[in-house]
Amino acid sequence: MHESTSVAPARAEGLRERKLREARVAAQRAAVELCLERGLDSVTVEMIADRAGISPRTFYNYFGTREAALLGDAKPEPTEDQVARFLARDDVSDVEAFAIMVAEAWAASQPDQELFLLRQRLYEAEPTLAAANLSRVGEHREALAIIARERVALRHPELTEPDLTLEATLTVALAMAAVQTVGRAWLADGNADLTQLEQLISDLVPRVRRLTQTPRA
Repeated sequence: MHESTSVAPARAEGLRERKLREARVAAQRAAVELCLERGLDSVTVEMIADRAGISPRTFYNYFGTREAALLGDAKPEPTEDQVARFLARDDVSDVEAFAIMVAEAWAASQPDQELFLLRQRLYEAEPTLAAANLSRVGEHREALAIIARERVALRHPELTEPDLTLEATLTVALAMAAVQTVGRAWLADGNADLTQLEQLISDLVPRVRRLTQTPRA
């Protein structure tokens, strides 16, 4: 049986990489804050750059468009090592293993708590941005479904092609719902680490099982 191991440490971030990441986060935060304050149609790249303390040229080097800064970076993809651990785990369900893999990738991207929460408010206030984000999430889930399908195929070779596709899609949908449900609580704790996020996911699984079972007479 596979034994659960601690997550491998991420590659050390260099000073240049850290400064670039911090500058990009600052520009994104400036963009989101301005849109929350003034409305999407009233905010320009020049205004964003001024608040972030950079030039418009630097802003375009980072993002290319105003909308790109508002939506933020693409959803993090699991690394080869994370995918390998997901495929090998046999101590948890497919859904839980997948949720943990996604959580690892998300945590490794070092999400900014304040920016994450501000962006959720922005999506509530600006339907066009919310729709653009949903479209991007849909594309991300399609890519993740390919990974989920590989595990389902390995563990259930008897399934037909349609059933493989269906179960992979369900795995992604259930796992992503779990990550999104506990993600906000995890980010709200400034001292939280990945181990705590994994525990939150593990604690959620029995609840999902109970909620999907038919009550017995």
